[in-house]
Amino acid sequence: MIRISILLGTLLVSGLVSAHHSSNAFYDRNTNSELTGTITSVDWVNPHVRFTLEVINDNNEHEVWALEASSINILDRHGFGRENLTVGNQVTVVGYLSRFGLKEMGAAYISVPGGEDVVLWAGLFGGREQGNTTIGVDATSAAPRPRGIFRVWTLGEYPHLKGAPDGSGNRRMLPYAPMAVAARERFDPLTDDTALRCIPQGMPGIMDNPFPMEIVEQGDDIVFRIEQWDVVRTIHMSGDQSSGSQLASPQGYSVGRWEQDTLVVTTTQVNWPFFDDIGTPQSEDIEIVERFSLSAEESRLNYTITAIDPVTFTEPVSFETGYWVWVPGEEVKLYNCTL
Repeated sequence: MIRISILLGTLLVSGLVSAHHSSNAFYDRNTNSELTGTITSVDWVNPHVRFTLEVINDNNEHEVWALEASSINILDRHGFGRENLTVGNQVTVVGYLSRFGLKEMGAAYISVPGGEDVVLWAGLFGGREQGNTTIGVDATSAAPRPRGIFRVWTLGEYPHLKGAPDGSGNRRMLPYAPMAVAARERFDPLTDDTALRCIPQGMPGIMDNPFPMEIVEQGDDIVFRIEQWDVVRTIHMSGDQSSGSQLASPQGYSVGRWEQDTLVVTTTQVNWPFFDDIGTPQSEDIEIVERFSLSAEESRLNYTITAIDPVTFTEPVSFETGYWVWVPGEEVKLYNCTL
């Protein structure tokens, strides 16, 4: 189990969280807060574990707050189990409050009985302590080394589809078309976020998530088994495959080819309405080109993605920061999202 010391004055670093939706859309990332109270209920479900806390406010009145932690899968990789959130326990939680004035919190850390401080939402306050790093797996496993890209990969860095952060903490401005800007401004995360209804995310957003994925050969094709939402992507490798006669779908139709040791995947026929998880729209004319390449020692899978969609962007956009790492012993777990 990961334990850290909570120092409120040092937790103001902005970071990117994308466990199933952007925390920026729901919580005020400008100031963190602390709640102390008694756990009154626990929903141990994906995509986020939720629990309620009864607190006494400054007016000596009882209030019930709804708190949201990370997913079961990530907490499991931290060694944090259902038994660690027990109804009746008095705890202190640090996190971000709702930006809509609701009695809700995105919970980053919790002080459990005994005085231990435990991560509930890795990365919420920045840093790279994402839940699916080397935690909970055997890095010294004697299992045979897998061949090429065909193994389970663990996220190292997001591709930052919303724009990568610069040195000032802001994000790179993407060349959005005016229509896309207007549509995103109308997006209401409380009602429009499909993750709240356990609807699996489509391309390309499904590749921008903190969970492991497995790449396997299936006949002549390549299959991506993505833990989040239990999504399976098929990459058609046969030379005679054409997307023209294929029906559109949220994951689209993907055709792959090898350029030396780099897997190049072109995806079209995508009818998923959003480019990312903050409401940026995309059209069915979008073309997505992904490139997967191994590092020299084959322990890192580098990822670049280029998107062409004249409805959303005024020019093609590329993202080159993404990569996964190989962690021996890691596996893809069932996600089983529950409302």
